[in-house]
Amino acid sequence: MFIQKRYIRSLLSLPLAGLLFMLLGTQQITAAPVDSLLPERSEQEISQKWTQWMSGKDQTATFTQNPSTKAPYVAGVVSDSTLEQALGAANFYRYLSGLDGDLVLDAALNRQAQHGAVVVSTGELTHFPARPADMAKDFFDLGAKSTSSSNLYASYGAQGNLAVKSVEAYMDDSDASNIAALGHRRWILSPQLKKVGFGIASRDNKNYASHFSTMQVMDTSRSGKLNYNYNLYPNKGAFPIEAFNVSQAWSAQLNPDVFVKPSNSEVQVEIVRSSDQKTWVLGAKTPVSSDPAKAFFNVNTDGYGYNYAVIFRPDNLKSLKAGDTFNVRITGLKKKDGSKAEISYQTRFFSVSNPSQEPVTDPQNPGTDPQDPGADPQNPDTGNEDYLDNHLMQFEYTADRTLKVRGTLTAYAGKTFSFQIHGPSPDEKHIRTETVKLDANGRFSLTVPNLGVSDLTIYLQVDPSFMYLIPTASNSDVTYYFE
Repeated sequence: MFIQKRYIRSLLSLPLAGLLFMLLGTQQITAAPVDSLLPERSEQEISQKWTQWMSGKDQTATFTQNPSTKAPYVAGVVSDSTLEQALGAANFYRYLSGLDGDLVLDAALNRQAQHGAVVVSTGELTHFPARPADMAKDFFDLGAKSTSSSNLYASYGAQGNLAVKSVEAYMDDSDASNIAALGHRRWILSPQLKKVGFGIASRDNKNYASHFSTMQVMDTSRSGKLNYNYNLYPNKGAFPIEAFNVSQAWSAQLNPDVFVKPSNSEVQVEIVRSSDQKTWVLGAKTPVSSDPAKAFFNVNTDGYGYNYAVIFRPDNLKSLKAGDTFNVRITGLKKKDGSKAEISYQTRFFSVSNPSQEPVTDPQNPGTDPQDPGADPQNPDTGNEDYLDNHLMQFEYTADRTLKVRGTLTAYAGKTFSFQIHGPSPDEKHIRTETVKLDANGRFSLTVPNLGVSDLTIYLQVDPSFMYLIPTASNSDVTYYFE
């Protein structure tokens, strides 16, 4: 087969905006996909963290000193084991979203939160409770300081660890009074959060909830500044069905240092279920409904968790099961540099009780199953392999809609690239995202079958700040030269 070589040295060294202009001519410049810059967790990693942090989540809460929610009031002290279980739950959910699961308990915040739990138990659930006439002012002041800077939770039942259950409820946050902002979830997923504290108290309130928990979440003591564009819940890649259900809202938390404040009228979300290609398009025209079975959409730019949020939920999802896969595309975003942006990702649900055996890619043979270390090597290197010369990358798109990419870029040896594969212009509907790791010699190959469209628009991201645009026509075989 004749291979056409396009030496586009000067073209591919241009910034993305210039590249789009030269390749697309008079066509409208499209929004560039933006990566989160946060890691995608594997099923095995998530299952390990579930065992580490969540296996004891249903153990009953205990105290080293019992609180008193009637005069004379006593804050009480929650046991270390109960606090550690709650901390583990918070770290688990942060880890799922791609953040570090490294929150720590702070003794002063635990004491403050415990006072807050006692104070909030004396009346209705509010961040600004009234002081009971028989409560000392200094006790109330510390408790009120907690309630005004904490996530608050109330329950009719006290089974298990109430602080853990509160974290699970905060991450759900999809009831009628909270779904529009997801404030509790966003505080837990705040990139600035490092120190937390928990409190638990119970009181017989007859016709009202009797069990209360506080979680201090407005800490900003984390050192350094996280380099990220956004975080997701549920996250891209593998995600456990034990941590999500059909009535919960999906959300993307946007870094306000990167994105312009998003507009509810401009942002749109498209969700495609892979199994049957059922598609949901959500935006400002989505009817507002508090029904957990109905679709939901909102953009919230309040300061919860120090980020903006795009919040959405598809309707008519009867259940979620292991293997369910959804492709999500969020458009209508703008970055602070004035460029248009979009977020595209895929979420695949699985069960931590039965994780699949994910193949670990052999960097010498990407796309193949790993070799059994006890078996003879498969297809040993004889020195006769048909490798491309350095700086060359070949894109072949066959008539049966299979994309084949291979190349040699020694300057990027050992690095990981992402190929964001879209349909043809002008819609450029996102199809899927694939990643490859270059071997020690800078070589890689990638095969993606069953893409189902005539032409492709491929964004090749070589690092967080730079990507190439490669239009690929059906039944084509083109080799490019990369500097």
